[in-house]
Amino acid sequence: MKKLIKLISYATLIVAFATHLSAVSATPGNVEEDTIHIWSSPDLFNVATIWVDEYTHMNPGAKIKLERADAAALNQTISNPGHIGFVTNEFVPDFKSKSVWRLAIGRDIVVPIMSADNQFISEISQRGISPEKFAKVLADTSNQTWGNALNSDQSTLIKSYCIGESSIRSYLAEFIKTSSQNMNIKEVSGIDKLLNEIQNDKNAIGFCRLVDILDDNSQEIVKGISLIPIDMNGNHKVDFFEDIYHNSTDLARGIWIGKYPKALFHSIYSVAGTQPTGSNELAFLNWILTDGQKHLYTSGYSELVYSERQSKIHGLYAAQTPVVDIQNKPMQAYTILFYVVMSLIVILFMFLMIRFYGAGKQELTIEKRGGEPVFGEHSVKAPGGLFFDKSHTWVFMEKDGYVRIGIDDFLQHVTGIITRVKMKKPGDRIKKGELFLSVIQHGKQLDIYSPVSGTIFENNTKLQANPSMINSSPYSDGWVYTIASDNWLKEIKGLFIGEVYRVWIQYEFTRLKDFLSFNERSKSMKDLQLVMQDGGELKDHLLEGLGPEVWEEFQNEFINSSNEQGFS
Repeated sequence: MKKLIKLISYATLIVAFATHLSAVSATPGNVEEDTIHIWSSPDLFNVATIWVDEYTHMNPGAKIKLERADAAALNQTISNPGHIGFVTNEFVPDFKSKSVWRLAIGRDIVVPIMSADNQFISEISQRGISPEKFAKVLADTSNQTWGNALNSDQSTLIKSYCIGESSIRSYLAEFIKTSSQNMNIKEVSGIDKLLNEIQNDKNAIGFCRLVDILDDNSQEIVKGISLIPIDMNGNHKVDFFEDIYHNSTDLARGIWIGKYPKALFHSIYSVAGTQPTGSNELAFLNWILTDGQKHLYTSGYSELVYSERQSKIHGLYAAQTPVVDIQNKPMQAYTILFYVVMSLIVILFMFLMIRFYGAGKQELTIEKRGGEPVFGEHSVKAPGGLFFDKSHTWVFMEKDGYVRIGIDDFLQHVTGIITRVKMKKPGDRIKKGELFLSVIQHGKQLDIYSPVSGTIFENNTKLQANPSMINSSPYSDGWVYTIASDNWLKEIKGLFIGEVYRVWIQYEFTRLKDFLSFNERSKSMKDLQLVMQDGGELKDHLLEGLGPEVWEEFQNEFINSSNEQGFS
């Protein structure tokens, strides 16, 4: 009762403050300036100039002021309200101590290449080369043979070349975890000389930027050159989830979703002290993520893939506060601001309720068993670009137009190892919100509901023999179906992406703890360890080993009630 009174008091104070704030905000005089203030780090000033020139040429009414920011003054520049900056990854660490909004708008990508006529190309394509093997080839003169790189008896020497730029050597040094001085690699001046060396020595390898080997017209890799697959997990084969090296589009998509070494690419960011909300700024950033992308190529940088750009545009506008001409429409401005403020009040009220409600559950805290795996909000993996549903499923539109569907990482952490699945067949129709998959653990079953509607094109038959792939690789090998979607654009409007999904997962943890503590359930789950530490972690695979009655309750009270919850 005391908590409820305190909560109501907080809400009353918030309403009073917000009402005053909205009244102040609605008064004439707070008019958005027309000029867009842009600054750039020195290394991006050329591409920033091109962007500004092209945008103002296409939009004659646009007013943009561009400034070059001295590297020493970047921290001060980022604090200027209403200013947007462009920086490379090199300058991002300077901002990590600050609360800075940032948005990736392009990439600088270094790739390993070989001749398409390399005598070992078939074996290389199947096995790939691990970062550890690359380290031996580039830094250990006694291991520079294809036999050492491929774990075979080949004695053919590998000659290594790279374009003579300090940034490329820096990327490679970080990739193989050594200093630039320790690398035994020959530098050449420019891409033409690098390609000439590789064409003359079919068994040589080289390192350059991805854009250096793209055809100007087709934007595909030039004839006679192939990318060298990187065996990320070092198991001497290119796995399904590592197979991204056939063309530039697959590689770019793989980089986005985390299948490429982070040391070999850096992002270009738009940064600001707070997320831009002005209509002029948003229009300019939207243009950079669409038509402006083509200017990255001519400046030596790589574009973002279409799906990534769309997700970033979605996030760009998701937090937008409406901007109105207060002088011309004072009543409309007041009305909009009122509803915005009231929405914020509701969000804050829900947050306080969750905090107070969650605090009450800490009475369940039990001593943590030493070394026992736990799982919390930050344990849940969520690759960029995927859309998530309240049914704890994910969807992703492939380049061929089919939609791939799977189960999210949260659910497999709750269930534990899946021992069997019940799947529908290709050609079957599924509807959003209807049963489309059952996951089973030694006879205990959960029914999962479809996030979208359509016709099943393919099911993952590998799950019949190895259903635990849902646990080990929920976003790659553990996918469930590909479908021909009925209404993709309409249905994804109700799904979560990016940070919105992260916020929802926090809400789901609160619901999960509520389920675990409700009524007499804790007695039937006496071995369950709840750890209210660092935000309240839970025992990993908490339903594993528990009886079918608990699984049935979890189905009815957690899974089936997901769509009835108020989060949106």
